[in-house]
Amino acid sequence: MRTALLWVGLMAMSGCATAPEPSAPRESLKTVVESLASEAARLSPGTDLSLAVVDLRTGEAASVAGLEPHISASSAKVFWVAAALGQRDLATVAPLAEKVFRTSDNEASGEVIDLVGGPDAINVYLRGLGLEHTALTKWNYGRERWATNSPRVMGRDNYFCADDMVSFLARLDRREVLKPEPTARLLQWMELTPREGCGGWLGTRLPASVRASLQHKGGWLPPGCCGDDARYNVLNEVGLVTLPDGGRYAVAILASRGPDWPKQAFFVERASCVLYRHLAKDAALDCGDALARAGGPAPVVLAPGAPAPNYDCE
Repeated sequence: MRTALLWVGLMAMSGCATAPEPSAPRESLKTVVESLASEAARLSPGTDLSLAVVDLRTGEAASVAGLEPHISASSAKVFWVAAALGQRDLATVAPLAEKVFRTSDNEASGEVIDLVGGPDAINVYLRGLGLEHTALTKWNYGRERWATNSPRVMGRDNYFCADDMVSFLARLDRREVLKPEPTARLLQWMELTPREGCGGWLGTRLPASVRASLQHKGGWLPPGCCGDDARYNVLNEVGLVTLPDGGRYAVAILASRGPDWPKQAFFVERASCVLYRHLAKDAALDCGDALARAGGPAPVVLAPGAPAPNYDCE
């Protein structure tokens, strides 16, 4: 024993003992988010991007353009169903909510707004949650509904921001927005949405096991839908993602005005995957890296006067 100790001491004095290599510092969530914002300009030129994410295990959060208003499209329906659950019983809300999340039914969404008391009541609910950069201005499916208390930051359009959505989702996950039973039902309804592809961009490049438990709501106003592609071409994804260790994170990826829909969709899918890869520490996950290095999908070139392809989820 004494001989062995002496040998160890001599090795250390001679410089032959090898100290462990210091591990490289782990990239911060902020760095990953900022890198994605830079990548968006290359992969989807012309896209306006807001991105926010919070690791619910640690509270680490990051965002770019997190308070920038974006047209909310159908992603705002998460707020409206939550507001209805805060006022009405589950049996009343459930038939409508299932349509809202399964097919993004717009007429059912209007009926959800009516359950709360109309657009003004929705905005009072949002302000009560401290969501100061989010509002419902109008919803005309089934019948006309106009808010008198919307700040109309985006004119006639409904809007939200990435930071507001991630704050809401984090509080929903902590059971701070609703009581336990309605919280559980809302999260279950958020699993009725598409897992991948159109309407399921958040999950497209995630592992299959993660897609299976994904709780999210896409919102989209594709080219040709609304009369002004320079204003719309909206592709939003918001949701809660479960990691292999059981931890979760809340994310909002808001993209709009991109002149090439497939490039914008590819970026949203890739951004979701890159965030998961970082938070799951899954370095082997392929997030479309080769395609990203090549500049993303080939641009769609239309003949003069040709109609835009139908990018809606039909």
